[in-house]
Amino acid sequence: MTETTKSGFKSAAELPDDLHSHLGILLLSLADNKRMLGIRYSDWILGAPSVEAGIACSAMAQDEWGHGRIIYSMLKDFGHDPAALEHERTSEEYRSSELLDCDVSSWPELLALNFLWDTAISVQVEMLLESCFEPIHYKVRKLLEEERFHFDHGSGWTSRLMTSDEGKNALGKAFATAWNACLRWFGPENDPLIEALVEGGIVSTNADCARMRWLNRVGPTVRDLGLVYTENSEWVSEPAPDWNGWSPVRRRASEGGPDADSLARARGDRNRSLL
Repeated sequence: MTETTKSGFKSAAELPDDLHSHLGILLLSLADNKRMLGIRYSDWILGAPSVEAGIACSAMAQDEWGHGRIIYSMLKDFGHDPAALEHERTSEEYRSSELLDCDVSSWPELLALNFLWDTAISVQVEMLLESCFEPIHYKVRKLLEEERFHFDHGSGWTSRLMTSDEGKNALGKAFATAWNACLRWFGPENDPLIEALVEGGIVSTNADCARMRWLNRVGPTVRDLGLVYTENSEWVSEPAPDWNGWSPVRRRASEGGPDADSLARARGDRNRSLL
C-alpha cells in the first residue's frame, strides 16, 4: 500500500485511475438503488397495513431520496454530470437492482426490500466508514444514522408476520424471490472491483465478508424461512448465489432496468414537463 493510501485521499482527483473508476461505479450503483428504493417506499404510504407503517414508508422514502441526491452530487468529481444522471439516462443505464424495476404488489414483498435489500445496501455503505477517501466520511455516517430506523422497521414487521402461518408463508415466497439478488449485490469472491477498492483502502472488507455481515444481521429474523442455517456461530445462506446473468459493472442482472413508469418517476419527467 502506498504512502498516499495510508495518509488518505483528500479529493477524487488524488485517486489513482483504477480506484477512481471503481469507486465511481460503486457510488453510482448506491445512488441509483437509493433513488429507486425511495420510489418503492413511497408507493406504500397509503397502502401500508397501518397508518404508522404508512408514515414510516414516507419517512424512509425521503431518507433514500436524500441519500441518493448526496451521492449523485459526489459523482461530479468522478466525471459525471449529476443533473444528467438524475434526469436523462435510459433504463439500461441504471445500476439499481432488478428487485426495484417495477411496482411491489404486496406488503411482504415490500418487507423483502425493507429488511433484506435496504440492509444489504447499508452493509455496503458501512464498508466505506473507514475509507481512506476522506470526502465520504461525514456523508456515510449521516446515511447510516438514518438507516438504523429502516432496519428496525423491517425487522419488527418481519417478526410480526412470522407469528402467523399465513404471514410466514407470504414472507417465505417474497424473501426467497429477493434472496439471490441480495447475495449477489456484494459481488462474487475475489470480485475485481471490490478487491481493488479493498487493496486501495477505499472499502474495509471483501465481498464475502460483507455478505457474511449481511447474513449475520438478517439471519436471526429469517431463520425459520429455510434461507439460512448456522455454522460455527455464523449464519450461512442455504441457497448459494447464482451468478448467471450477473453484471459486475451494473451490480445487478445484466439485462433490464426500471420499467417505463418507474423510469419516468425516477427522472422526474412529468414534473419537468411543466417547466
